[in-house]
Amino acid sequence: MPLNHRDFWDTKRLKSELATHAMSEGKVFLYFLAILGFDWLQFTVIRLSSYGRPITDWERADALIALAITIAGVLFLFARNGGSRGRDFLYRYFPLSVVVGWKFVAVGFVVLALSHRLMQGAPAHVSGWAATGILVAVNIGMFLRIGKHMKDLAREPAA
Repeated sequence: MPLNHRDFWDTKRLKSELATHAMSEGKVFLYFLAILGFDWLQFTVIRLSSYGRPITDWERADALIALAITIAGVLFLFARNGGSRGRDFLYRYFPLSVVVGWKFVAVGFVVLALSHRLMQGAPAHVSGWAATGILVAVNIGMFLRIGKHMKDLAREPAA
């Protein structure tokens, strides 16, 4: 199960591989592990770690909103894949989530860094709620983009 750098950024190649069922179960499993690791970091380590201080209201809201968006997003993706009449949902979901998702994570880091820079001197709760809003927008954008690819693949004839 050889991997190359294109497996992590080339969405067009990935969609072709998924449409022709050329991806091995082992490779799909590696994408699954990547999503599992990211979600663990996102929901557990980053959002809910207190760093020796109490968790703020906006941090709690951020964690709960991220979880709600993730659940709603996965349901949306399932529907875009054809719902209960669809096929290969998990086979498509894990690779697309990694390849599309990391790009949105990178954009999120850049936008958050710019936001923090622009909001220097603002109260922590203001910059915290702003960061939550930015992350909500990035996550919604990510699920919409993955959904576009899911719908494209759902239109492909069965291999």
